[in-house]
Amino acid sequence: MTDNDVDKQTDLLITTVEAKLPPSAEWTFPGGYPNSLALGVIDAIQSMGVRYGSVVKVVSRYCHHRDRDGGDAYTDGLSELRTTFDELGVAEWSATIGNGHRTSTAPGAPLKAEAIYRAANALTSRGINSVDDLQKAASNGELDGIKAAWRAVPGQKSGISWRYLLMLAGVPGVKPDRMIRRFVEGAAGKSSALTDAAIATLVERAAEKLDVSSSVLDHTIWRHQSGREVRKPMDRPAAVSV
Repeated sequence: MTDNDVDKQTDLLITTVEAKLPPSAEWTFPGGYPNSLALGVIDAIQSMGVRYGSVVKVVSRYCHHRDRDGGDAYTDGLSELRTTFDELGVAEWSATIGNGHRTSTAPGAPLKAEAIYRAANALTSRGINSVDDLQKAASNGELDGIKAAWRAVPGQKSGISWRYLLMLAGVPGVKPDRMIRRFVEGAAGKSSALTDAAIATLVERAAEKLDVSSSVLDHTIWRHQSGREVRKPMDRPAAVSV
């Protein structure tokens, strides 16, 4: 796309955001895992191509497993995640914590559990064990090699799960999955598919003009497209004695 095309399509996206979504002050914020890269890796890989409810169940089972062992999944780094695989093995991890899903529909495609284990090993080999490590690498402009290692993991070549991992770790970004794609292409009036990079650029440009984080705009569009509540929950009034 030319710069002129980007500007026009960004304006169209902003118009659609303002027409279909409530004011940005009312948007709910993405949660993520600010202290657990382990949960971020699990969520990022398990969420590809499935309904998110199945991901929640896997995360819950991992948390239960760690609680039972006296750990805390919400502060786990990749060393703790790798230990669970060392204890169980990939097949047992998939059966007891995961859900047996595979990285693609191709015959013989690896289990997502295997992809999680490989991703944890790949990041660890590049000095990334915690959310802090990943955020520091982002701040220092050192993500290219780490991203390449992630994309070499089975099923992660598109880079969508990588962008999602960064978002879950608190690094601003856009995850151009099918929900975001549908909204952006509809807003831009595109009959042919935009590239993932183009979608990310449009959301980032729109977020900048709307003065919101690109991650928050991405999350709000995703909630809208998936039929979830977009607005923050209202505070419940305190009980009144009668």
